[in-house]
Amino acid sequence: MSNPEIITRHDLIRLIGDVLTEIDVLSSHFDPGTKDRDAFDEQRDKLDTAQRRLVHSTINENTKELKDISASLKAVNETLSRTSSDIGKIATTFESLVNLVNVIQKIVELVP
Repeated sequence: MSNPEIITRHDLIRLIGDVLTEIDVLSSHFDPGTKDRDAFDEQRDKLDTAQRRLVHSTINENTKELKDISASLKAVNETLSRTSSDIGKIATTFESLVNLVNVIQKIVELVP
């Protein structure tokens, strides 16, 4: 991608909030204490921590690193959005969620 769209800090915080809501809906399909529920809760905790860190910080939105990561984030988020509404695709959804959390954590690492 020669000119990927840059995600702003505000957009990222909002995206994380939307994903947190999706996780809450998905995890409600599983009983507390089950392996699947615990796995979703673990990813939710990571995202919640990332969101809180971003809320209380600044990030340089004009770096090449952020541009590259933003392109990855957009692709992973689109995959997650396609599968999250289908409980039959829970394994694919979870894999996409883990990928999304990893990309967001890379962005958080850019926070000074």
